[in-house]
This record gives sequence, C-alpha cells and structure tokens, in this order.
Amino acid sequence: MTRSIAIIGAGLAGAVCARTLAAAGHAVTVFEKSGGTGGRLSTRRSDAGGFDHGAQYLTARGAPMRELLDELTEKGTAAPWAPGGKDRPGDWHVGLPGMSGFVKPLLDGIDVRLRARIEAIMLDQSGRVRLADADGLGYGFGRVVVTAPAPQAMALTAPIDPVFSALGDIVYAPCWAGMFAFAEPVAELPDLVRGDDDGPGGLIVRNGSKPGRTGETFIVHGGGVWSGRHLESEPEAILPHLLGVLERCAGRGLSPVHAVAHRWRYARVDRALGDNHLMSDCGRVIVCGDGLVGGRAEAAAQSGWTAAAVLLDQ
Repeated sequence: MTRSIAIIGAGLAGAVCARTLAAAGHAVTVFEKSGGTGGRLSTRRSDAGGFDHGAQYLTARGAPMRELLDELTEKGTAAPWAPGGKDRPGDWHVGLPGMSGFVKPLLDGIDVRLRARIEAIMLDQSGRVRLADADGLGYGFGRVVVTAPAPQAMALTAPIDPVFSALGDIVYAPCWAGMFAFAEPVAELPDLVRGDDDGPGGLIVRNGSKPGRTGETFIVHGGGVWSGRHLESEPEAILPHLLGVLERCAGRGLSPVHAVAHRWRYARVDRALGDNHLMSDCGRVIVCGDGLVGGRAEAAAQSGWTAAAVLLDQ
C-alpha cells in the first residue's frame, strides 16, 4: 500500500530514510528548514574557496555504510581522502564537490522543500498526520519521520506522545567553526591536527587538501567544552581565538583574506539515547537520528535506515 510520508530534516538520516521509502514506492516529501540539504554535511561557498565547516569526512564500520560510500564514490559524488596527519583507522571519504555530495544523490527524484520550517505536528481523527509550517500552511500525511536534533524533535513530538520525552536525555556538544582563506600558501600548517577539547583548537584541517577543493583554505573547530563555554558569544569575538590557533600552529602571524565563524549548536553527540528510533504508540510518528544511536555520521544513517524499515514493516 502506498503511503504519503513526511520527513523533517534533509541530513544523512533523513536522506537515507527518504530514499529507502521512495524506492519501496511510497510518496515522500522532505521538509528542510535551511536553504540546502546535508545538515552537518555542509560546505560554505565563498570567493576565496569552499569550506567544509561541519563534518570533515565519513567512514564506514558496517556493510550498509560501506556499500553506500562505494556507490557514491562510483557515481563521482564522494572520494577517498588521506590527509597528512591522518590519525584514525579506516578509509576516510569526503563528498564531491562539497560534503553534501553524500546526500544530494540520495534525494534525487524526491520532493524536497527547502526553507520549510515545521512548527507543529498534530494527529487528526481520520488517521492523518498534520504538519504546520512557519507560515501557517498545513500538510497532511500518513506518517512523519522527524530527524531534527533532539531538542527540536522533542518540541515537535512530546505533545503527541510521552515516549518522546526520552529525547531530553540526549546530550550534545556544540562547536564553533572558523573558516579561513589566505592569498599565499601557508606551508607551515598541516593537513590535519587534533587538539584539546577544552581549547579553541579542537581540530585544524587544511580544507584545500581534500579532493575537488581549491584555495589555501582552512577549518578550525573549537573543542566541544570550549565551544560550550563560549556558546552565546558573537562570531566576531570568536574569530580571534580560532585564528590564534592557526597562528600558533604556523609559528607566525597570519592575515587571512577571508575569515568567518559559524556556530553548530548540536555538533557532536556526547550521550546518545541507545535506541535506533522512537515511535509513538499509534505508529504514525517516528524520531530518528544520530542522537539516538551515537556520535558518528554512520549512526545517523543507521537510525534512518531503521526508521524506514519500521515503516515498511507496518
């Protein structure tokens, strides 16, 4: 039986869920509050080059994720990356031409509505799920899958069923991301180095070392603890700290031609719920995402695949 299914969020969890359901013949609509797909698999464009200011790479531990990365690599929307300073095992992959290359092919042919913020979910007596967006427009579906970060997902779903109050147990760490470009090569800076979670230099990445990237571009991720302490600071106040990380690493002062800071409020899962998904008693509302499983992109995909399988089994 064909169902109309809404998915809130176009990150990796939402994309793999949408693709699985659409391949099974269901009518899927994806609502994404931002102007692009990918979530934390994101690339910021500028005249100085692109910046992967969210997740830096994907790896696979299980067969489903390995198969997905192999498929995307064959399609030309992902590629291996082996930076100098690579410090963790496994094959690392990046999206092409940006990190959303992991997600966009999965959403081909699916109705994706960007800049569509869903403000409320309601159940009606006819067995339909009603969504209301920020403009007060209503949409009716047979089922809805919510893949937003746990605080946002709980605000939408807890009024429907108390089972979703468990989302409050999920703990995230934030991340301030600095994007820097230089007119001349900065040979002293490495491709990749990890630092202290309690300082502004949690991670330095030479973005231009990745396949398909151009420019002398760098990402600095503030450590989770440090970013939490400065969570409500203005970007202009954060930039000197993140640039200072690069200067200390290079051993000299630096003058970027492009410098921007971005705050990821829900960057890393520090405490997951321990379930692949949560579902309302009526079976019409499901929540999934990395916050339920663990702090890796593969966990988000795993949760999205599980949510789709549950719906297909109904």
